[in-house]
Amino acid sequence: MNELRVDDRFSRALEEELVSRVQKASPARARKRIRMWLGAGVLAGAGVLGGVGATAAGLFVTPGSQQVTPLSTPVTDTHEGTATIELGDPPEGTTGIEMELNCLTPGRFEFPDGASTVCRATDVGTPQDWSGYTIPLTPGLKSVTVKADPGARWRLSAKYVNSKTTDWAVNAGGKSYGAENEKGAPDLTAVIATNGIPGYVVTSELEDATGTAAIKTFKTREEALAWQEARRGKTFSVPVYDSTGKTVVGDFVVSNGEGETTDGTALPSEPAP
Repeated sequence: MNELRVDDRFSRALEEELVSRVQKASPARARKRIRMWLGAGVLAGAGVLGGVGATAAGLFVTPGSQQVTPLSTPVTDTHEGTATIELGDPPEGTTGIEMELNCLTPGRFEFPDGASTVCRATDVGTPQDWSGYTIPLTPGLKSVTVKADPGARWRLSAKYVNSKTTDWAVNAGGKSYGAENEKGAPDLTAVIATNGIPGYVVTSELEDATGTAAIKTFKTREEALAWQEARRGKTFSVPVYDSTGKTVVGDFVVSNGEGETTDGTALPSEPAP
């Protein structure tokens, strides 16, 4: 359940970039129809380490990841469907709320800022039923609401924390390495390879494989669709290195599924207007 999916992250980024680019050059009437969904795909392996709300979570300490200090006793509750958990007043120094969610039944579960995760029947009762996420503290925030499908059961443990992003490290070759975070990505981005070994991929190679680099080149919806079609059903392997950027320790695989596109004004995961 906690694997990174291209359709959860990349397609929305692509959609936003396309909309932004087309809005600068297209009539208002045409702009309303520029929406796109990229086909389902997965980044094989445990995923990219780092990013907002996606720290190493105890897998291994890596430069650029969040140094998290708990400031309160966790509040743990079990609920069915959508529910809110009250946390009380945040202690001084709080920067965010760290949450750990376990699905007790299959379903879709959405965190307070809109990020979501989907639990399959085969995930329940296994390590895959866990998802961790941290949201920044905003003025007046004293609770967290999890939106879930009717009848979907879940358990959430939440606590106030102080998070500080550590600096990236630099290897003997002068390349920065570490976790992707709110500052961006270093030269070598921390990942977990398909064989379970932690390491680093060349960030530019990862961006080519996931399509992040391609986003910057699309000027029309047709170009994006053609790019998507050319990748349909294909896999792209990126070598994983140790921190020197020279010794290969595994592979990180990006695969693209069958996919689907739409001319509508809503993504398939969103209710149509």
